[in-house]
Amino acid sequence: MLLRGLGLTCFLALSACSLVNESGVSVYRPFETQALQAHEQWAFAGRLAVADERESFSASVNWRHRGVRDDIELLGPLAQGRLAISVADGTVTIDDGENQQEFFGSAEQVLSERLGVAMPVKSLKYWVFGIIDPDLPDVELDAGFMQAGWRVTFKDSHRIEAASLPKKINIEKDRTKIKLIVDQWDLS
Repeated sequence: MLLRGLGLTCFLALSACSLVNESGVSVYRPFETQALQAHEQWAFAGRLAVADERESFSASVNWRHRGVRDDIELLGPLAQGRLAISVADGTVTIDDGENQQEFFGSAEQVLSERLGVAMPVKSLKYWVFGIIDPDLPDVELDAGFMQAGWRVTFKDSHRIEAASLPKKINIEKDRTKIKLIVDQWDLS
């Protein structure tokens, strides 16, 4: 499957990410981005690396949020493999280009069962803006916070609409590590 074939690439991508000189966000200010996250429509393009004790992969990611629907497209390195995930109202659709399947339940549960990796999709809609998920308790950290056992830290930022939006986000829980680099935002 796509995820298994990308294991070596993910290892190399994670290694490369750790070699990049990351400058910390000068001041972590989540309150600046709350108004931006409230937009009914937004999108970002970037790069994603996910690794745990069983699976690992890296991909380009395009995430489009429209109201209650999120469309997440993952493209493997060198355009090898495409996975489209749509999440709306308790339904998750996964399209790998050959098969399209619809599942019922939380995105986290469906992706964990079907793809073998833990991905906090619901909370990521907030975390990518540098703010906490309002439905979960949190613990503040110097450069981020903890929620639902996930440690979320921010390494760099973009200046957009008089606010600093995260550029490099590290998310860790147990042995699962997620690195997200947002290259471009679209807030329209």
